[in-house]
This record gives sequence, C-alpha cells and structure tokens, in this order.
Amino acid sequence: MNFIKAYIDIDGVLLRNGKNGPELIPRFKRVVAFLKEHYDCYWLTTHVRHGSGGAVAKMAPFLRKAGIELSILEGIGPTEWRTLKTEAIDFDRPFIWLEDDPLPSEIQVLRANKCVHNLEVVDWRKKTTRLTVRRFRRILRGRELFLDFRV
Repeated sequence: MNFIKAYIDIDGVLLRNGKNGPELIPRFKRVVAFLKEHYDCYWLTTHVRHGSGGAVAKMAPFLRKAGIELSILEGIGPTEWRTLKTEAIDFDRPFIWLEDDPLPSEIQVLRANKCVHNLEVVDWRKKTTRLTVRRFRRILRGRELFLDFRV
C-alpha cells in the first residue's frame, strides 16, 4: 500500500471534453498505471458517492471504445460522501485530490484542515494543469520534501 492517497474525479480529470463530447484523456493507460503504482487511489466523483460501482459504469463505454480492459480500474477504491466531496477525504494521511471544479465550500474545508495545497486542479485547456505523468513526478518530488503535509 502506498503512503499517499489520491482522490480522483472522473469528469474533467480522466475524461475531457473532446470535439464530439467526452473522451478519455491522452495517455489514459499510462496516467492510471502511474497513479496506481505511486498512490493509494480512491474515486472522489459524483459517480461514486455511496461506495457504489458507478465509476466503472461511467468509464466502461470510453474504455471499450479505446480497446482498454475494464480491469485497469481495479484497485481504485470507492468513497462515501453526501454533500461535499471533502467529507470522504482522510485528513489524517497525506493525499492529493485530482479535481477539475472544486466547490468554494470544499476549498474552505481544505483551508480549515491546512491542506489546500493537496488539491491538484486539472484544467485540460491549460498545458500546465493537464493530467500527465510528468506533472505527477513533480508532485511526488514535492511531497517527498514535504511529508508533514499540514505545515
């Protein structure tokens, strides 16, 4: 098990807006494999609110279209939350949260827990905020220097 948890949204993070609607992000397999290798991964998405298998149901058509086995999603755990996604975050362990559109109230919860720097906003319109392995390598290097994640 990895020390750092990764909370992963789907829409806007693993699926981006393409010319004909939602599509898998570039290098999807590489990004997901890297996340699973380096983080303890959990879904934090409206598709998985009560520990359900909604993530697989949401991703299945896109994976099939790309010829990617559904098994790539194995090992990414569910979360439970009702109103704010931050209800599912374990603030007692180091984490990153991959999200494209955090609510102001969720950012406020992160600030109250001195963890706002753990939010990694993904915006596919900007090159520097896309979800890439290179970005995660930088994040990991930064976390190694910053293991006391609530400073």
